[in-house]
Amino acid sequence: MRNEIIIEQLKYTEKAAALAFLQKAYADNPRQSDPVFWNWHFIESPHVVPEKLPIWLAKSGERIAGQLATLPVELNIGVEKVKALWVLDWIVDADFRRQGIGKKLAMAAEEYSPYLLGVNTNQQHAPALLLGLNWVVVSKIPRFHKILFAGNALRELSRLGPVRGIVNFVSAPLRPRRRKNFIASSGLRILDGFDSAFDTLWSESKKQWNCAVSRSSGMLDWQFKRQPGKKFDILGYFEDGKLLGYAVLFFRKKDSNDSIAKAAVSDICYHPDNPRQTVDTLLQGAMQLCLERRAGGLVADAIDDLLEDRLRHFGFWKVNSPLQLMAKSPANQDLVYKRDNWFLTRGDSDISIFEDSNA
Repeated sequence: MRNEIIIEQLKYTEKAAALAFLQKAYADNPRQSDPVFWNWHFIESPHVVPEKLPIWLAKSGERIAGQLATLPVELNIGVEKVKALWVLDWIVDADFRRQGIGKKLAMAAEEYSPYLLGVNTNQQHAPALLLGLNWVVVSKIPRFHKILFAGNALRELSRLGPVRGIVNFVSAPLRPRRRKNFIASSGLRILDGFDSAFDTLWSESKKQWNCAVSRSSGMLDWQFKRQPGKKFDILGYFEDGKLLGYAVLFFRKKDSNDSIAKAAVSDICYHPDNPRQTVDTLLQGAMQLCLERRAGGLVADAIDDLLEDRLRHFGFWKVNSPLQLMAKSPANQDLVYKRDNWFLTRGDSDISIFEDSNA
């Protein structure tokens, strides 16, 4: 006789069992079940309450049948701040599928926090299930890509030294001119971390958008300085000593031929004073770092009219991406469910979290 499925919030004493479940579920991705990564992801996040870990388990007797893991965030909706959950890791064991377990897990998370967010694709089962639970697809998430060194960007060519060099040479018209000392002369600084200036920047910047996840210095430090196995580069843009914007960059690990295939703008934020100048300078600085390191290309995922316009201005191509932002909100739906109200970058979801290690 099959055991009844029970949905419970994970207790810390169940960590070993949860890791064993993840090791089996993600046999091809050991990072998912790595204890150091797990601790960082689910224990050390600034908005986690240790006594109430944001993970729900479906259990059949002593066996874990499924899991839904989330990241607690602070969501700004108009002038309000609410606690919300990003749904990050939602999986049901193959032996227990088609029993409504995924739906029960989602409903348990909603009881904990009625404000819910997620990024997924239509190739997954999750969107259809969430739509059945009255979630809404807010928007596709545009992806922009600028080719810089095409020979390094194409994995097949990066292994062929002479061919790679020729393709890099031919693709020269696609990339901007490398400008010596651009960062030092443009108000940009390469920073080691996130201090109180980032809190001030966010408090003054968030008024531009009706919907955005808070970017406190603590949250930024957790994601981009303390993430295991990752190294991010931080560019800050200053005028008269005041931080007016920043960009966080992630460079993929060099391959066996010493080539970097791609870099990404993991996060970017700008002050409402002269925002176009700030965004332009940050994007130019990001491209200059890519040129110095001969990265094959630079990508950015963003929902924001200004960012999207300036990416196109600098020759980024909009490319196909299956990613979409979904949300469920018990109130302020006229704001949350409208794309034009959102400010979102790559770092707002699990895109940057689950990229391969580069350190």
